Amino acid sequence: MVNIRHSGPLSDSSAQAIPARIVIGVTGHRKLDNIPSLTNDIQAALEKVRQMVPPLPHTPLLLTILSPLAEGTDRLVVREVLKFPKAVLEVVLPLEQDIYMQDFETTESKTEFEELISQANSIKILPSKGQRNQAYERVGRYIIDQCDVLIALWDGEQAAGRGGTQEIVQYARDTKCPLIWIQTKKPKQVTLELGRGLNTKSLHNLDVYNSEALNTVRYKKQLKKLGEFFEDANDSAKLPFDRLHSTLEYFLHRYVRTDILALRYQHLHYRAETLVYTLASGAVIIAALQTIFMPQRRIILIFEVVLMLAILAIVGVNRWQRWHNKWIDYRFLAERFRSALFMALANIDIETLRPPRHLSLAYSPKDWMVTAFFSVWNQRPRLERADSSLFERLRSFVGEAWIQDQIRYHDSTRKRHYKRYSRMTVASYTMFGLTICVTLLLIINLGRLETFLAFAATVFPAIAASITAIRTQRDYLRNSMRSAEMLGHLEEIRGKIIAAQDSSSFYYLLKEAEEIMLHENEDWRVVVRFHKPEVPV
Repeated sequence: MVNIRHSGPLSDSSAQAIPARIVIGVTGHRKLDNIPSLTNDIQAALEKVRQMVPPLPHTPLLLTILSPLAEGTDRLVVREVLKFPKAVLEVVLPLEQDIYMQDFETTESKTEFEELISQANSIKILPSKGQRNQAYERVGRYIIDQCDVLIALWDGEQAAGRGGTQEIVQYARDTKCPLIWIQTKKPKQVTLELGRGLNTKSLHNLDVYNSEALNTVRYKKQLKKLGEFFEDANDSAKLPFDRLHSTLEYFLHRYVRTDILALRYQHLHYRAETLVYTLASGAVIIAALQTIFMPQRRIILIFEVVLMLAILAIVGVNRWQRWHNKWIDYRFLAERFRSALFMALANIDIETLRPPRHLSLAYSPKDWMVTAFFSVWNQRPRLERADSSLFERLRSFVGEAWIQDQIRYHDSTRKRHYKRYSRMTVASYTMFGLTICVTLLLIINLGRLETFLAFAATVFPAIAASITAIRTQRDYLRNSMRSAEMLGHLEEIRGKIIAAQDSSSFYYLLKEAEEIMLHENEDWRVVVRFHKPEVPV
């Protein structure tokens, strides 16, 4: 039994700021002369990378080197990067490892490769297609597509064959990838080609996230609640303490922090939105009161002006403080941390986040919350793949603590959103019906009631419009239907997970479940990101 409640294992050290992850790609020649001089140039290049990063008072810097560990340039740059504190090596291979190692002629080279790859946080093997040189070209392009800046050790001459250094450098220039060119034939010639530059907006957003203050009482209360939930879920699964504890220790603080922040900004955005439409109705009411009941007292209209200015101020503050953007970004990151906890427990890697084309408006792989997630993911505690003795325990825990929990959440969300949609629809139709009634009575001309009826005929449509606008902005019906659709998918995947007879099937289904939840989050972002604060005109 994982005694989270009483042993207090979830220390505050797990709540540290998320580092800014700068991915350095590398390309260059395999045969190099004057290694000491080039090493100095590489150090100068790395200093240029650090200088490209804007001041981040709340955010540590984490350098990540992405490389296939080819002889020469790759290994030289990798070793220099790994000298930095907490630097991370990510390896991407053009071919299967045993085939790729055939390129290394000496035993010393193969030993060096194995020594370096043993330090890798992740190893990705690209699909094998075509000739060997095509594989090298693909891996070079992949590195540029994934990195923030490329360091190239190049003599400036044409490539000897396909996938050579010159072609990769040209691809970096074509895609405007920031490039630091170290001229191998001219010592101390290190040239920066800025290209599109680093994504400073993304870095700033991460620094803002790291600077967010939390209500300590609420944070600890939520942390305790979730700790007890996972403990209860593990009562029947009985996963080993060390395995579950190390993963919870790492991910749970980050999830709770991000979830609280997402809820904070959702509430701020919703309150601002409700207040804007309420004030808009109030402005109509004041105008109607003055026009119908006090036509001589125009000074009253100053209150309408005040309400309209208040609307502009609320919308302006919402945009300036980025309540809407923070809400959807923090929610995305929180859901990624939730899924990551279970994927890490099963020791299943998470691929680079890239939405499918029909959801490409959701986010970009370079967005701050994506890079922040992988900064956390790549430093997670490493676990062994669960063996057959753990397979059934892991299946039981995941089925209850993740899939079944999400089923309960979406069932509750479906009902809650539909109830709100129904209530607001009834309210808006009621106001619409009352407008028809008072207008008909106004036509009949009831004498003394004529003034009141004229007021009601003016005000009721404004109130109905405000209710409808709030209902539309909140997308209650669509969100209810989305949760209903997710229920079906989750019930199906849960049934498959329970029925899984072997670990390989289970791991495949776990990746499928993670993908389902990611796509649901992406779809939600596409819908909600365009519900930005607007003046109701």
